[in-house]
Amino acid sequence: MAMQQNLHGILTMARIKKSAFEQKIPIHATFELTPRCGFNCQMCYVHLSKEEITNFGKELTGDQWLDVAKQTQEMGVLSLCITGGDPLLHPDFKEIWIGLSRMGFKRILQTNASLITDEILELFEDYPPDLIKITLYGSNDEVYKRVCGIENGFGKVDAGIKKLQEKGYPIQLVTTFTKLNKEDAQNIARYAKENQLPWYHSSACYPSLRGAKSKANECAIDFFSPDCTREMADLWTNLPAQKDDLPIKKCQGYGTEFNISWNGNMIFCLFVEEPKLSVLDSSLEECWRIFLEYCEHLRWPEECSTCEVRDKCRRCLAHLACLNGGLNKVNKEYCEQVKRMLEQADK
Repeated sequence: MAMQQNLHGILTMARIKKSAFEQKIPIHATFELTPRCGFNCQMCYVHLSKEEITNFGKELTGDQWLDVAKQTQEMGVLSLCITGGDPLLHPDFKEIWIGLSRMGFKRILQTNASLITDEILELFEDYPPDLIKITLYGSNDEVYKRVCGIENGFGKVDAGIKKLQEKGYPIQLVTTFTKLNKEDAQNIARYAKENQLPWYHSSACYPSLRGAKSKANECAIDFFSPDCTREMADLWTNLPAQKDDLPIKKCQGYGTEFNISWNGNMIFCLFVEEPKLSVLDSSLEECWRIFLEYCEHLRWPEECSTCEVRDKCRRCLAHLACLNGGLNKVNKEYCEQVKRMLEQADK
């Protein structure tokens, strides 16, 4: 019965998304409340200190976020992902969370779970989250020290997870693997299994285009290294050929989702800042209209259109932008690395 209900829910959501896409109606949005965070993860693309924030803008207040949320609701959005930094560090988090809850959104909270205080638990008692995504970067304090630059990191996160589990909130663990924690992969997997928690993991570790002092270039797993090239080449080669299509079509949220950055800009991906449409200077509806036009006119870098491996190169706009210094850029060295890697599949 549960499986049938789950399947019904998936099919219903698919129909809603198809209808929303056809009518150009957004149904999901991500609100990035703040770049603040109690951790200092080596690979983070957004974390800024309190002093650095003023160099890149001003955080929206609680009232401003709720005004944006009201417009979001009126446009048809059903669900929100509330993220950061760590959104719990926004000075008006409680006010924002209560307001979003009363508007009826499905609310997904993304946090590192190190700040699950009694006050937060009391807030969730009255306004429970629909899902909590928790970043888990290691299985012990030593790994957390390397990755996140803090003492007792795992202890804090584990305690937060346990508190939320005791209350019965649905949790999903999320891990980004880097050189700093890849050897801990089996232990992290074991932690997820022992705690009966779903676990998503990736190695999406890109240099920041948004002002964060990221060390992603140093800590990212090198998929062009001799240890990885053959496996990656076989994977890329055996996938369906890449189509010379609009780049934006590769984005999961194409035509139905948008992101609002901590300083109030509508952007198509949290890894980049474009098109940087201020939701404070224009209505959300007007930003959405311009946003859709912008996305439809995005193109691959010119070099990609004539490249002999374009049907095998697994690229996305944000991925290329972060690794090559911005949109519509691709450097020769990166392209040569991809070509050499793909040659391994023919050997």
